[in-house]
Amino acid sequence: MHCYIYELLQAPVPEEKWTTEWDISENPDAFPIADWVNTVEDREDAITHFGAWLERNRLGRYTDGAFSVDAEASDRYFEGRFNKFQQAVRILQQLDEMQFIHEHDWVQQLIDLLGQLFTNKNGDYVLWNNNTLIPFEEFLRKAQPGQRYYFGAVLTYK
Repeated sequence: MHCYIYELLQAPVPEEKWTTEWDISENPDAFPIADWVNTVEDREDAITHFGAWLERNRLGRYTDGAFSVDAEASDRYFEGRFNKFQQAVRILQQLDEMQFIHEHDWVQQLIDLLGQLFTNKNGDYVLWNNNTLIPFEEFLRKAQPGQRYYFGAVLTYK
């Protein structure tokens, strides 16, 4: 599965200032989940699809190479997920000490599921705020409604 890394900027900048695949690949500790990072073949197509997805899911608006998120975007996106998160927390709370000690794989799966329900770290990423790579879901929680986010580089990773 290929996922995207969207570089988001506060204002448009020239292409020569965009992050490159080499900027990320030169420091493997910066993005350890990626086997490789490449520049996307059709940047405009990737951005157009992102903008259409954003609008189709009523998360924001895309116009003129930039987008903004709606005030209710994170509520809409995460709707229903809190209940699943709470259920995973309850299951973890019911563990006894023997399970905690001896059932490593099962307990680890529960912990991983809890983390995944909170933030999907195996999907799209955003390069944002001082070149920090964060999962798209984290960005969505932190994005300022109405703020215009401009696209720089669009990379793909696997």
